[in-house]
Amino acid sequence: MTREEMLRRVQMLDFVLVDVNLFLNTHPNDTAALNFYNKYNELHKQAVAEFEDSFGPLTAAGVNIEDGWSWIDKPWPWEMEG
Repeated sequence: MTREEMLRRVQMLDFVLVDVNLFLNTHPNDTAALNFYNKYNELHKQAVAEFEDSFGPLTAAGVNIEDGWSWIDKPWPWEMEG
């Protein structure tokens, strides 16, 4: 996957989580919604990890400080390369 495709995947999963979060705010005991949220939360974590392994951190929280402050070394996640 390209950088843009991977970033788009993370963004789509972000949207899903926000949407389900809003639903769970009014239906906190909906087991199906909770399971759905957990499934997509795991997919989101995987997508973020894959992006960060390939292209660097998406947020400052994703910085591996063993490499120094790498947050500033690559284009910001919202910037397009080239």
